[in-house]
Amino acid sequence: MSVLELKELLVGGGARPELDRFSLALGAGETVVLLGEAGCGKEAVLRVLGGFGEREEMSGTIRFGDGESKQASRRSRATLRIAYLPGAASEPLNPHASVASQLARVIARKLDCPRASAREELRAALARIAGAPPLEALDKRSANLDATTISWGLLAAAMAVTPELVLADHPFADLSPSATGVLTKTLLDEQKRLGFALLLAARTPGIAARVGGRVIVMRHGRVIEEGDVARLASTQSHAYTQTLFKALPLLANDRPPRSAARGEPLLQVRGMDLRPGGKGRGREAISFELRRGASLALIGEEGSGRHRLMRAVLGLERLPGSVVLDAVDLSVLSQTMTARLRRRVAFITGSDDALDPRMTLWDTVGEPLRAHLHLSGELIAGYRESALKRVGLASHEGSRAVASLSPFDKRRLQVARAIVSAPLLAVVDEPLRGLDAFARTVMLDLLSDFRSQQGPAFLVITADFSVAQALAEEALVLENHRLVERGPIHDMLRAPKAAHTKGLIDAVSAAAPSQARQAGLEQTAIPPGQQAQ
Repeated sequence: MSVLELKELLVGGGARPELDRFSLALGAGETVVLLGEAGCGKEAVLRVLGGFGEREEMSGTIRFGDGESKQASRRSRATLRIAYLPGAASEPLNPHASVASQLARVIARKLDCPRASAREELRAALARIAGAPPLEALDKRSANLDATTISWGLLAAAMAVTPELVLADHPFADLSPSATGVLTKTLLDEQKRLGFALLLAARTPGIAARVGGRVIVMRHGRVIEEGDVARLASTQSHAYTQTLFKALPLLANDRPPRSAARGEPLLQVRGMDLRPGGKGRGREAISFELRRGASLALIGEEGSGRHRLMRAVLGLERLPGSVVLDAVDLSVLSQTMTARLRRRVAFITGSDDALDPRMTLWDTVGEPLRAHLHLSGELIAGYRESALKRVGLASHEGSRAVASLSPFDKRRLQVARAIVSAPLLAVVDEPLRGLDAFARTVMLDLLSDFRSQQGPAFLVITADFSVAQALAEEALVLENHRLVERGPIHDMLRAPKAAHTKGLIDAVSAAAPSQARQAGLEQTAIPPGQQAQ
């Protein structure tokens, strides 16, 4: 049974429209993945089908189910039930209102029922889905909930309307590999139960490998090619498609281990208790050291304690135990002295609000030099231009506001700021969050180049073993505020000792197209210092 048919859909005008004569046929129970970088046209497809592009210039026809084909520019309300499934990373909800109440409002509008009845539908959907939180857990503002919990709520709300077509807009982007795997499996199980068609937009091939179905590769508003994941991941696909798959960092346990740098100890953590209320005892307390020039990954999912440990290292939170940074015990320092010591620490994060949106590129990069060193304007400009050139932002207008930059440019700007800071320690927190395949590759290259040229120690916070392998030699694996395994990442990949470690590794491997290994693409994980092509 046909659910959707698009013919010659064009969105935008001019020489390069956002979507250029796109056609698609989608049947009941079928899955189609729209794969491409930001601006490739996949967003326009979902926007038009979701009814969010009514004021845009467009042409072509749309047909839902057994209805008549209608002009896209004059399309009336869809004749079938459509559920929109956004990703929590896109912040689709009001952060100051209850998640449950907002989801119930959407269900009430879709089912044309009272709000109280919609809330019960949401409760039933959550109860039916294995692993989902209870409804009462969503009776909080989204600002107070983690992204995984919000994603469960969004998925349950979409299923509560018993859809015939689901428009999934990067639904589980930026979640941990484990959470992504569980949520994706749940979505596919619900598709099997309800029989809906699934149209999913993705920026990396990993989600396409998980959901299967037909993959349409897009670029600059046009279709490059389409097929299943196995063929697209092979050497028989289009050159652009091969580049997309090669940009996917994959685990390689046959790569020779990198030796950790053995300088003097820079960071020493002793007896750190991460348990809420200091409930940890004995072996549950965490101790480790990070030497100058070495790299250590803190691997764990949300709620594992990795960010609490990071805040303690930065002197932002006092916990039972001790932190010694550059031979100085943070526990004996005042807040003012701790802030001064943090000048030798660079912080690079995947959060888009890490930089002041009102500042310019030049001011953002030059601020550490103006604040901590008495340098002439000419010297500051020289260091600033050199750093911007290293990260590929030299061609950008220096007076541009940070708010006008893309997430990828903001991420590169953070690296440029770290370069001029000449830190002893760089804290790198989920640096690839929200980036497409190519940007992820470039970001890994920039971080590796930064470390190899300037030699700071790296403390990497991530839930993704592929990121940890690319940026670090050793790791601590955390679960529920406890340390479950430590050691060289190479050894963990070959023979993990803890079940949780194995689960995290398996979650990354599940997103790797099996055909990629046969085609030799698994060797394309980005080693330190290698430049993007």
